[in-house]
Amino acid sequence: MIASLESLRQRLASATERADELRLYISDLTEELDRMARAEDAGSVLADLHITHCPACDQPIADAKIEPRHWFLCHQLLSPEIDTGERGETRLQFERDRLTGELKEAQALLQTLDINVTRMRKGIATREEQLRSTENQLAPARKAVSAFVQSEVSAIDMTLGQLNERQRQLGRLHGALGIGGALTSQIRDIQKEIEPLQATVDEAVSAIDFQAAELRLSSGINEYLTTIERLRPGSWRHNPVVVELSRYSFNIRVGAKRWDAALGGTDSLFFLMAYHYGLLTLSVQPECHYPGISIIDLPGEFAGEAVEDKENFIVQPFIDLLRHEKFAGAQTIITGAAFTRLQSAHRETLNKIYVA
Repeated sequence: MIASLESLRQRLASATERADELRLYISDLTEELDRMARAEDAGSVLADLHITHCPACDQPIADAKIEPRHWFLCHQLLSPEIDTGERGETRLQFERDRLTGELKEAQALLQTLDINVTRMRKGIATREEQLRSTENQLAPARKAVSAFVQSEVSAIDMTLGQLNERQRQLGRLHGALGIGGALTSQIRDIQKEIEPLQATVDEAVSAIDFQAAELRLSSGINEYLTTIERLRPGSWRHNPVVVELSRYSFNIRVGAKRWDAALGGTDSLFFLMAYHYGLLTLSVQPECHYPGISIIDLPGEFAGEAVEDKENFIVQPFIDLLRHEKFAGAQTIITGAAFTRLQSAHRETLNKIYVA
């Protein structure tokens, strides 16, 4: 019943569309007939108008007795092929008869379509009523049967859900495998490009003297710590700093412990200043690429302690280092809260406070 109803609805839609097309066609035919009627009326009015002036000299044409078969303007004999207006009237009549016939045919066809549309609408209403009646008759049977099949339907639904989820998982896995294959291909291509360079890199790395690099940096750091110990005895009470460098790691120890585990607040400040000092000492060695500049911003407090009373003697080693001729052109910029009575240093006092 549902299939029959749907088929009838499709036929109704098609017939309605065809009827709309016929109405548009009838409207076009009616307009064309109106235009032909106006043309015929215009022809009957214009037929009585004659030429009154010569088209060449624009002089009035004098009345003269002209033979019936001669043209009144040029006095030449009329040819039988010349259209005197009768053929135009005949052609107009023929076109009007043809359009009138098409109009009657289209109107008859439209009337038939309207009858069929009305019949199909009644048929749709009848079938919809029959379908509603059948649904009402089936309702008790469906309710009785649903109690028996509910568990089986639930199991089927659960199985369908599991299968759908497995299908989605397989789809995701297929997509991941596709991406993995593409990445594997890219990795293979990159490895082919790396292979010619790997030997050169390995040779360059094997030529690096990590022990000498460790010694350079650790010497600079310990030189700073020795200097502040001389300027203020008791400032550094720990073992010398040891730097460990390798191809894949970088570590700094104080004695046997990592520096951040072995040092407290003030000692950490001394160590960090020593680290910058040690890096600055590398700038004059041809094998190193550290620039000859160090910029340090000392905080007002470090690890809860004021820095002001410690500033002078922790800055003095940088001043003494840059006095050497080989450090000409190198520079250290340090900001802080005091820097009073520093020797051989250019000091700028900033009075304006900038709030971030």
